[in-house]
Amino acid sequence: MKPIAKAYAVTVSIIGICLGLYCTHITFLNLARSSNLTKEIVQLVILFLLSLLCRCLPIYIREDYAIDMAFISYFTMILCKGPYIATAIVLIGSAFVVVPTPGPQKKLKHIFNTAPIKTAFNTANFCISVFLGGKIFILCGGIVGDISFPGILLPSAIMILPILTINSFILILLFKLNIGIPLCRSVLKNLIDFLPSVVAAAPIGYFIAKFLIMDGGEYMVILFILPLLLARYSFTLYVDVKQNYYVMLKTLTYSLEAKDEYTRGHSERVEEYAKKLAKEMRLSQTQIENISVAALLHDIGKIGIDESILRKPASLSPEERLVIQKHPEISVSILKEVKLAPVVFDIILHHHERYDGRGYPSGKGGDELPIEVYILGVADTYDAITSTRPYSRGNSPEYAKQVIIEEKGKQFHPKVVDAFVRAYEKGNMQMARRDDEEHELLFIRLFERFWKCSYFSD
Repeated sequence: MKPIAKAYAVTVSIIGICLGLYCTHITFLNLARSSNLTKEIVQLVILFLLSLLCRCLPIYIREDYAIDMAFISYFTMILCKGPYIATAIVLIGSAFVVVPTPGPQKKLKHIFNTAPIKTAFNTANFCISVFLGGKIFILCGGIVGDISFPGILLPSAIMILPILTINSFILILLFKLNIGIPLCRSVLKNLIDFLPSVVAAAPIGYFIAKFLIMDGGEYMVILFILPLLLARYSFTLYVDVKQNYYVMLKTLTYSLEAKDEYTRGHSERVEEYAKKLAKEMRLSQTQIENISVAALLHDIGKIGIDESILRKPASLSPEERLVIQKHPEISVSILKEVKLAPVVFDIILHHHERYDGRGYPSGKGGDELPIEVYILGVADTYDAITSTRPYSRGNSPEYAKQVIIEEKGKQFHPKVVDAFVRAYEKGNMQMARRDDEEHELLFIRLFERFWKCSYFSD
């Protein structure tokens, strides 16, 4: 860590932990003056356990992205107890958080195997964002303990954004100082990624707070949490099945690459390029996922092509070219029993079509084909030009860009070419590479993960 980043991390840690200690002190003073100490302690214990439970059970959508359930507890604590008690519970609870890491090994991450500066910084970040979010809730007219409608709506809605923004800003500023990532753009992306899940979690926090302030509500909270945990478990199973489905698709592509060493890594690189183009064109997440699956599987039909043709070090004869042009249809035939979205089959079947209608296998073009087909076509061509093949050496990305621009309106859809140029100029189309050893290691890991999964055990 750079000295300036380390100094920043230490400063934030000191400020946040001191704030947490002050709030803990205030909490104990208020407890000493409580007229119903037993009920107050029971409620604090429930809130502490709720906070601990939520922080220990994130739902990993990807290894780099998780739905954090912690906001449920933060929201609940601020509504019914205020920012001081909420911050105190965050500070104390941080010492007991145990989080399973993503991946097949499922290791546990806790205070004893995490760098002290990292633990202190993360704890401080939570303390600061929760405290300031709670204060903003009060400044906007929110009354701690009064969660009746409609008065609670506006302060609660306003509170959500500052908590997420402050938390993101503190964390990303550390990355900015250490590795120089763009601050504003990264904070905005983080907000876009996490805001939907946080907004969806807020009503759950509201209902828990509502139960807690009712007579005998402590028991209702416990009853409410049980189906919540069941719902989380069911969603986790769904995510695991989806991830292992993706692993299975990658395993299929590696079976092709084991046959033809010159295509090694091709499908993954095309997937990466295609997703970047789709994002540049602001396609929906569903469209991006469909393109991703199609990119991984678009050449799987080459398994049915004779190796002498695939590895031929010279230009193909007309007869051989006709044979290899059958691979999109073979791909669809191989995958016909796999439950894929219909558009995925269209993308795979038509990824060698041209915008001017002179491609194969059907000769369709223009608006007859979905835009995803043309995105895959550009991504596939870009990797083909920049990769070394039996019959040609790889060219530079700049040369590939010029070829794609020259084919605008002919081989490629004009809008996709425009998106490619924008992405290229932003530096988002950098050549993706993986050496053979790393590629084989990844294949082994994916293979082991796939077969060790309980869904496929006898």
